[in-house]
Amino acid sequence: MRPSPLVVSTLLIAAACQPPAPAGLTERDKATIDSLDQKFAGLAMKRDFAGLVGAYYSDDAVLLPPNAAAVTGHAAIEAFFQTFPPISNFQLHTLEIDGAGDLAYLRGHYVMTLTPPGGAAIPDSGKYLEIWRKQKDGSWKAARDMFSSDVPLPMPAAPDTTAKKPAAKKKR
Repeated sequence: MRPSPLVVSTLLIAAACQPPAPAGLTERDKATIDSLDQKFAGLAMKRDFAGLVGAYYSDDAVLLPPNAAAVTGHAAIEAFFQTFPPISNFQLHTLEIDGAGDLAYLRGHYVMTLTPPGGAAIPDSGKYLEIWRKQKDGSWKAARDMFSSDVPLPMPAAPDTTAKKPAAKKKR
């Protein structure tokens, strides 16, 4: 049984009325996002957090750090990064960039060393996931940024069970 010309016409018209699917990211878009990610590491090691936030994050960006509340907006994100001890040997390894239209995501792995003042160097490595938006001027900015360490948190010390308990008072 053949479909009627009316059915075929209706299907063609319906298909033509659908908005086109957004185009995938271009190789240039992917290279731009990856390049910005690499600049992030350099600016962080220089402790240029104002430059980092301005170049990297959208005005409404949200940073989602581990073991902390969400941090929203340029001023709050910069203040959060100011609390970090000096960072050295910071490497970002992009594992995946994809998206469509004006949205992209990046998944990666980081390796860094933190050196608290007067303390020993602390090696860290972990993963991160970012959501990027193409801005009106054509630039890309991170709108959401989430990261977490692969290094397990230290276990709390076991309670001291050898301490003597106070003697019970005698009843009179």
